[in-house]
Amino acid sequence: MKKIVLLAATALALAQMFQLANAADIKKGEELVNKGGCIACHGAGLDKPIAPNYPKLAGQYQSYLFHALQQYQAKHQTPLYGRNNAIMSGMVAQYNTQDLQDIAAYIASLKGDLYIRDEMH
Repeated sequence: MKKIVLLAATALALAQMFQLANAADIKKGEELVNKGGCIACHGAGLDKPIAPNYPKLAGQYQSYLFHALQQYQAKHQTPLYGRNNAIMSGMVAQYNTQDLQDIAAYIASLKGDLYIRDEMH
């Protein structure tokens, strides 16, 4: 039963990832990131933030980035949904859903030093 649930969850995640990848324009995302000045806080290549409490973005999953950006836009934030950060909320307020998909696709396409640790070793 656990294997079926895991397989179904994996299939759903992959389907969502491919849907986002097909719907997003990486080049437009790059333009939006450059215009938005994201490197001012997240550093060159978006993997060298200026402060240790700012996240490295390059190499993150596209679906994660997209949902994180959406949460910064959430009007009615709750403990279960939304990200309470005035700077980021202000930065992403100008973008529509397609823009957020494009931004997420571009950032996900960047090489970073993030990786998934093998829990077995």
